[in-house]
Amino acid sequence: MIGMGVLALFVGVCFSSIVFNRTASLKAKEEAIAMDFLMHYCEMVKGLPFSNVAPGQPINPIFNGTAGSPNIIIPNDSSWVSVNTPDFQTFHPDLLWLQTLNPQMQVTLTTQSVGGGPHDTHLNVKLAWDSPLGHGRRMMAQLDLVRTKDL
Repeated sequence: MIGMGVLALFVGVCFSSIVFNRTASLKAKEEAIAMDFLMHYCEMVKGLPFSNVAPGQPINPIFNGTAGSPNIIIPNDSSWVSVNTPDFQTFHPDLLWLQTLNPQMQVTLTTQSVGGGPHDTHLNVKLAWDSPLGHGRRMMAQLDLVRTKDL
């Protein structure tokens, strides 16, 4: 009877370990996808002329929504925007892994002036999604970029 109890405890611990490792693996995969998306988005913004880093502007002339291309813009305000759209999934195909987890993006732009004119723009981009397997709080990754005025 004691042997059966020890065996049951051992089997329970093994199954708990498997579930924990699966959840941790899914979280790591989702975080990697999120950071890759944020890097891709910020790299596109980094390549823009300084005057084009503004709300409502496309992040790249290629992604302006014309002729069937994806429409990926800098949002007009800092409200959360769904990235669970065909445009974002074409821009960054790995987002398909997060499509069932309600992924949303928030972009905040802050411009600082020097000598009466704009000098630099601070871009803060966040991506949030539901936790894997429905366990835990909402997951989030963020990336900051400072874009200085072109000389």
